[in-house]
Amino acid sequence: MTEYLWLLFSYLFGSIPNGYLIVRWVEGKDIRKIGREKLSGSNILHNIGFLPAVLSGFFDILKGTLAVWGAYKLGLPENIQAIAGLLALCGQMWPIFLNFWGGRGGSVCIGTILILSPKIFGLSVLLWIFSKVLSKEMGAAIGMSLFCIASIFLGFYFSVESVIIFSIPGFILILLQRLLGKPGSLTKIKDKKIILWRLLLDRDTKKR
Repeated sequence: MTEYLWLLFSYLFGSIPNGYLIVRWVEGKDIRKIGREKLSGSNILHNIGFLPAVLSGFFDILKGTLAVWGAYKLGLPENIQAIAGLLALCGQMWPIFLNFWGGRGGSVCIGTILILSPKIFGLSVLLWIFSKVLSKEMGAAIGMSLFCIASIFLGFYFSVESVIIFSIPGFILILLQRLLGKPGSLTKIKDKKIILWRLLLDRDTKKR
């Protein structure tokens, strides 16, 4: 019973729309209707400001860290810890409190891997940082993809089952969220290149 309750909590805690609430408090606007019309740290950064973006990112990271750390403290097995991270990820991307229209999941992934395996996190995050430095235009989306892919390979290399359990479906879910975009927008796509841009760059155009 404890594991089921914690898994439910992980999803509900992940569903708290902190980025949405912060922007509402600061600007009185819906961030999902501004800029690239998505609830993400990059959208908040580019259209609202640095501090709101940092606060939003911090709380999103906390969703992943708390889900895994709490499961660990409750004595739940590593596979359940990983699943708790996945449910926090699902909550952040498809929050019940915002009619399942949420964020992009990257920060939750970072927070989850950080607790599941600090070693794998340290190695994987280097790719994310490198991509950000190499290209401000494409760094965020591609960097997160590289982070997830590196976590998967390192999970197998170091035989960390919990990282494998989280990273493979987590990466698929992030790509799915990118592909779906704004609810209902996928069915309106006429230029098929947009699908590729969404998957690689997390936007509908080549340029930011």
